[in-house]
Amino acid sequence: MKTMNVPLKNGTESIIVTALMALTAFWFVDAVIDAVIPQVECECGHLHVPALLASLFHLIPLIAQLLLIIFVRRLFRERRLLVRELEAAAAAALDEKARTDAVIAAVGDGVCMLDRDFRIVYQNRAHERLIGEHGGELCSEAYGEDPDTCGDCPMARTMETGEVRAGTRRLTSRGETRFLEITFSPVRNASGEIVAGVEVVRDVTERRHNEEEIRSLNATLERRARDLAANNRELEAFSHSLSHDLSAPLTKISCAVEALRELYGERMGDEGRFLLSCISEGGAQMEDLMDALLVLSRVSRKELRRETVDMGAMVSQLALDLRRSDPARRVDFVISPELTAEGDPSLLRVALQNLLSNAWKFTRNVDGGRIEFGSIDRNGERVFYLRDNGAGFDMGAVGRIFEVFQRLHDEGLFPGTGVGLATVQRVIERHGGTVTAHGVQGHGATFTFTLP
Repeated sequence: MKTMNVPLKNGTESIIVTALMALTAFWFVDAVIDAVIPQVECECGHLHVPALLASLFHLIPLIAQLLLIIFVRRLFRERRLLVRELEAAAAAALDEKARTDAVIAAVGDGVCMLDRDFRIVYQNRAHERLIGEHGGELCSEAYGEDPDTCGDCPMARTMETGEVRAGTRRLTSRGETRFLEITFSPVRNASGEIVAGVEVVRDVTERRHNEEEIRSLNATLERRARDLAANNRELEAFSHSLSHDLSAPLTKISCAVEALRELYGERMGDEGRFLLSCISEGGAQMEDLMDALLVLSRVSRKELRRETVDMGAMVSQLALDLRRSDPARRVDFVISPELTAEGDPSLLRVALQNLLSNAWKFTRNVDGGRIEFGSIDRNGERVFYLRDNGAGFDMGAVGRIFEVFQRLHDEGLFPGTGVGLATVQRVIERHGGTVTAHGVQGHGATFTFTLP
């Protein structure tokens, strides 16, 4: 190593300079002796000044040589200091290069450097993983492209103009196609000349696939949205038919039954009157079902208008209405006060009315019926509940309980339309919440829901 030879050179230089100084001193003393002593020993006993000056004049080159040696020694000393500084700077540069190499090697994106001839002179590990080791090769060879295209590639334009550019490449290797995003940047020397270029390569294959999947999902979503819009239009038409086209025939049937009962009731006998009752009850059930479907349609289409709703007060009013509908019933209502939520008042009233009507219906055959409404905190979220001690249901059928027209009890014991709980679920989901049911056969049911 060069740095290991420097101390040896410094020692040799010191020996040479010391030897020259000693030899010059010897020559100087010898010259003085040769010049002065003969004059001291002259016969007349006096110094011969001209001869002495002539002899001393010969000492000038020796003195100059001595000064030159001192100057050279000083230069050697400065050289040693400069060498030490260069060694420290080289060590610092090596440390900085090691840190830079470590950072570039740890970068997740591929990084490579190209010279002016578009040959790869450096690759980090990520770049090698992407395209393999191609040090010294042309960039086009590494990417499997035609070399004639190099003159028009983004890197060529970057080296020509000095502008940072971006581009994409499609790389096929070992039967696998990958999509790469590449940023091209120039590298300048101290004088500002472009001497190389750097490519930062990012593998965006997975992102491309995700984008394609998102586009496919969006197309599917748009198609479903169109289908949903068409279904909504059909639903509106169906609702219109229910409210107008079907109500008129049912009204005629009801009026005809009442007319038959009044005009011919006594002559029909028991069987005839029973048949008229069946027709009348069927018409009433049909009207109830139509009303329930109309409510379900409206809650699905109504614009949501959020405001603060006093849930406790609303449930208390609905409970009072139920008591008035059947004053002979004895049911205890336990309603927590000051329960508020953010939501649409009219929609929430529909949901609570259906839940309370269910509880009222299924506690009909229970002595000491009890209906509770309140809320609990579950992992920082308020959960409302409505609990009764009525007929309950089998949890094996809980998956069907919120489906339209699904009934879990005998219609003769607990009549209904099978639409109420589906309406409850629709209202809660429109508010962004969830509704669940839990029951035990013969021991009541509990419905819980959230309103974010």
